[in-house]
Amino acid sequence: MAPDFPRTQAVVDPAVIWNYSTRTLTGFTGQPRTDLLGSDQSLADIGYTSARAARLDYLDVAVSTRSSHTVADIWTYTTRTLTSLTGQPRIDLLGEDASFEAGTGYRKTLIDRLANIEAFDTPIEGQVTLSGTETNVVLDEVTGNPSRYLEGYIDLSPLTSGDTIIIRQYIQIASAGSYIKYAEETYSGAQDPPLLYIVTKPGRYGIRITAVQTAGTYRTLTFQFFRRRTA
Repeated sequence: MAPDFPRTQAVVDPAVIWNYSTRTLTGFTGQPRTDLLGSDQSLADIGYTSARAARLDYLDVAVSTRSSHTVADIWTYTTRTLTSLTGQPRIDLLGEDASFEAGTGYRKTLIDRLANIEAFDTPIEGQVTLSGTETNVVLDEVTGNPSRYLEGYIDLSPLTSGDTIIIRQYIQIASAGSYIKYAEETYSGAQDPPLLYIVTKPGRYGIRITAVQTAGTYRTLTFQFFRRRTA
């Protein structure tokens, strides 16, 4: 019987090789390196830098170390800031590559006009019972700009023969000043038409409309005024 050692060719079971816990590949060149890196060069030779290395770190599968790129993750942030909004985006928004304050666009001119458009506040309405003492119908304590007007109605329907009332209008022209009368009208007996329409002068600090009954049975008058303001 021929001896079985030495054999001309060693027969090694692959399972035996892969049972080793540590296996090292050496001489990693040629086609394997070309398949991995695109050329038969080291990673350093083809441009590996520390900046690129940092980006490679984000490929870690651990959630704590990778960068999230999902839409849901991005929009969970409550504050998002756009910076350097210039060029075409600003032109699309404002019509010119300038800030709204610095620009001279047509829309800006139109918006500036809004400051001079008249507007009305909530109506001032109610009733006032007259007496021999001058009583406020409307006291509008305006504070600074915008300037204001009062316009509205006082219903004189309750007046009958023997009744006399006086309607007075006042303006405060100084911030710490008093009300100064500029208009006064007297109405006696039944009125036809009975609805009195009043438009005051403009006031910056205060407008006052009063009524006093000087004769007859004291009456209760209904009123409705609108506060008109402009900047």
